[in-house]
Amino acid sequence: MAVITTIVPNPLYNPVWQADITAKTKLGDGITMSNFFGWSDAVTINEVTKRSDRVTLAKQYYLHAEAIATVNSTTGSKQFEDFRLIVSEGFYKTGPSEELDISDGINHFKTTGQAVVYELRNTKGDIAFSKTFDLAVYWKNTINFNKLILDYDTYNPDGTLHACIILIMPEIISPWNVRYENIVETRFNNNVQTTNELMEILI
Repeated sequence: MAVITTIVPNPLYNPVWQADITAKTKLGDGITMSNFFGWSDAVTINEVTKRSDRVTLAKQYYLHAEAIATVNSTTGSKQFEDFRLIVSEGFYKTGPSEELDISDGINHFKTTGQAVVYELRNTKGDIAFSKTFDLAVYWKNTINFNKLILDYDTYNPDGTLHACIILIMPEIISPWNVRYENIVETRFNNNVQTTNELMEILI
């Protein structure tokens, strides 16, 4: 069900009030802009040159920082206290001749800061498959978003299973107005398996 609201950001982390937006800009407790750029050595915040664009990105990533805090912060859910949520794909830099699907393309939403791909890992650094499903269910029931995709694939060279959560936030309309659609979906090898419900895939 759609939710229309106005975000009231924590004054400590409101990007609008920051003198400059850099990789060190804090968006939450222990969460900075670098979290969303450090996933790829080829992409840094220096790709974004205009301050206005950096502020827009930081505002979108503030919404993601709130989601990350439900797992990684000391006040996060206890059911994930032995796990770590990492950004596996953050900001996306479009290639010179690349044309993105601007209607519903995940890579397009990564260029705007709306979409982030997450992996949940255990203390050994391995993807926690069962807990990834649990996290998707937890987020479905506790936070707002535009779309949550529980994504499985067997694209690893050895054919083993991979799991991640693609979280897409709505575009923030100035100053902080949002409309959350709260759509959920399960995919396997880029094929939709379920809509409006989540399905755990174990192979």
